[in-house]
This record gives sequence, C-alpha cells and structure tokens, in this order.
Amino acid sequence: MTVVPEDAIKYRQIGIPDDFVSLDETGRRYGGDIRIGDLTGDGVVDFVVYQSLGGLKPSFIGAFDLAGRPLWSLGDREFSAADEEGDGLLNTVSPDRPGPVVVADIDGDGETEVLCFFADEGIEATSKWHLHDVRLLLLDGRTGEIKAEAQPAALRACDAYVDGEIQIPNYVHQRLIVADLGASPGSAKDIVVKVGRTVVAFDHRLEVLWTYDNPWNHYPQHSAYIPCVGDLDADGFDEIVGGHFGLDHDGSVLWEKYLGDNMDSVLVVPWDSERNQQQAILSAGGQILDHQGAKLLELGMDTVPHGQEVRCGHYHGQAAAREMVIRYNGHHTDLIVVSHGGSVRARFQVDESPNNTGLETIHWGHPGQPDLIFTPSALWNGDGERVVNFPDLPPPAGGKMGWYHCFPADVCGDEREEVILYDPYQDTVHIYTAGPFDASQYAGYSHTDRQINTRLID
Repeated sequence: MTVVPEDAIKYRQIGIPDDFVSLDETGRRYGGDIRIGDLTGDGVVDFVVYQSLGGLKPSFIGAFDLAGRPLWSLGDREFSAADEEGDGLLNTVSPDRPGPVVVADIDGDGETEVLCFFADEGIEATSKWHLHDVRLLLLDGRTGEIKAEAQPAALRACDAYVDGEIQIPNYVHQRLIVADLGASPGSAKDIVVKVGRTVVAFDHRLEVLWTYDNPWNHYPQHSAYIPCVGDLDADGFDEIVGGHFGLDHDGSVLWEKYLGDNMDSVLVVPWDSERNQQQAILSAGGQILDHQGAKLLELGMDTVPHGQEVRCGHYHGQAAAREMVIRYNGHHTDLIVVSHGGSVRARFQVDESPNNTGLETIHWGHPGQPDLIFTPSALWNGDGERVVNFPDLPPPAGGKMGWYHCFPADVCGDEREEVILYDPYQDTVHIYTAGPFDASQYAGYSHTDRQINTRLID
C-alpha cells in the first residue's frame, strides 16, 4: 500500500533580527550558521547566529529568542582583513561549514554559556588556513558578556598543513564537542576539538588537558571530519572516536589503525545493549567497533562504497533493536537502512538537495513509536517511504552550505521532537511539529546532547 505523506504543522517561523542579517553580492539577506539552547533560563529555546572571517573564524555572534527579539551581540559583521594567502580581503560572511560554536552549561554554574572560537580584535592580515589569531571565548548566555577567554598555544598552532601540503577537507570541519573527560568537577564540562591533524582537549577553565596528532589527514584516507564522544568502556567518562583512532578520556590511544576510505562520519551509541556500554559506529564500510577497536559488525565496501553519513535509531519501533541509516554512496541521494544483524532492510532514493548531505534521526512520535529519518527536506520511515513533508518552506539557496540544516529538539515540551530547519544563506528559522499539536501540553524546552553536540555536516 502506498504511503501518503502527511504535512507537518509549522509551529513557528522566526526572522533573524535585522541587526544580525547581512546582504550578499546579489542583495539576498542571510544570517549565517545557527545554534540553539535556552540562553535565558526561562524554559524556552533561544538561538545563536554567527558569521566568520574568511568563512572559518567566528567574528560576529548574535543571540535572539523564539519571537525573533535580539538578546545580545558580539563582534562586527563588517570586519575584514587582508588575505595572507592571496590578493584581496577576507570578509565576515556566512560560515563555510558548521563551525566552532556550542551552547551548553560549560562551567557548571547552572546557567547556559556560548563557547566559541573568535578572531582576535584588530587583525590586519590573516589566513583561512591557520588559527594563530583565534582565541576561545566563554560567553554568558543571557548577556553575551565574556566570562572567560584563553589563547592556548596548542590551539593557535593548528593549521591546515600536513607535511607542507594544505589539506582543506581535513581542516574545515572545526567543531567544539562537549564531553566528560573527568577533568572538570561536578556538572562542569570538558571540551574536545579536532583542527586539521590535531585533537585538543580543554577543561571548563579553557586550559589544555592534552593533544593528539591524528596520523590520517589526506583525502580520502582521512579520519572522521568531526569526532564523536561517548563512554565506550563504561568507566563513567567519555572516550573520543575518530574512526581510524580511538582515545581514552585522558588522551591515551585505544586503537590506531586504518579502517577504510571515506571515514566521513562517526557516532557513539549503545548499539549492543547487552554489553551495557556504548559502541563506535563508523561510516566507512558500515562498521561497528567495541571499546578496544575490535569489529563487531562490518557491512563492507561493496555495500557502503562511500559512507558519507551514518545515523542510528529505532526505525521500526522502540521494541525493535537499533538500526543504522547510511548515505552510502557519497554526495548522492542513495540511502540504506541496515538491521541490527547487518542485513539491508531498505535501499531507497531521497530528494535531491544542493549538497546531498544532512541526515538525522528524529523522535517524531511519542515514546515507543518508530523514529523517522530526516534528509533535506522531508521525513522518511525505516522502509524508505516518504511520510512527512514540510509545507511553506522556501527553496534552499544552493551553493556550498545553502540547504536546510536540521536540529532535532523537543521545542514544544510534549516528549516529541520538533524539526528546526535553517539555511545559512537565508534569514529565517523554521520549526515544524507533528499533529495533533496541543499547546497546553508544553512542559519546557529540553537541552540534551543531541542539541549540544549536534551532528550537522556538509
């Protein structure tokens, strides 16, 4: 029987404040990359929008609420600097990739902060391909005031070069990842970031804990663009998974071995619940590893020739075992759903999008109902059937980042996840929810690891 897709309910459409919006060369309005979280502590989701010098170094950040009212801003959207690598200027523009900005309670004071890279003030010349003029800022979520800042030498030494050659794909996916490495007391957090060949870990005071040099930096034999964290060995602390490498919470090596081309995406989830700990999920070849890097499952390169993205969920109901969905053929529309035992349950085509990336698991229904699969811009079930459309969504802008990026989040506070969509080259945030929608059931926004360590990828 053919499934007739339902239309999601558009819960909110929020315009980015005019003071945070820029114009491109064609006169089109855009805000930039987005993060979400309850900045003010009122139980309602807020938004952070930022732009970056040269597309990589955050140099303007603005915060606004669910009504589109500005809360605060830092930096200058008109900031520019001479390009050390060529002629002309590097301008503050919409980021080249989802970058180093995260919303969470970092210092454990019970209030939300914004942690970010930020370009030094007064730069006259710079390069996109180094961080020697970038610092760490911890901003008060309510006011935007700087609570702490640091210029760690280990961070400012990072660049895009490996053995004298620039490795752009390995460098541009800079993402601050919140973790528990056992270094910060109480509810305070630690932070991990991979910049080029180097993984750097910080504590909540922004002091460097350790660094690790990743051996695999050349495309397509690279390690994961964005590492993932989780408790692989059930010791109460987070390990760091980069695909070809795994690190214990103290930075010591758990495994270091080449596991296949196109290690674009990794996850840490409790795939095998009987082991009472989490496992590493790798896009390259569709692999699952234990805490020592031993393979528990491998689909192989014939099934997954180019593992662009991988996500996990209960796509056939919470009573069923966890499954994988993989964009298995690079930047194309080909998806597979893989059972817990490793068999392909569905092989299907999704909508074409400007970059053919953007994959997420959505807890669209109430607890116990099957998870759905987001890919720009619709929801699909575990049998590869399109089941939800998003009405009144403008066409994506196109280009390097111009498609609809997705946050899954319980914005309405009814135990179901909404879908928050934004295009970095436009000026509006769109929130969709499932019907029936009852506003009286609102119990407050919930900020979890799924929003903090978002898996946005290009």
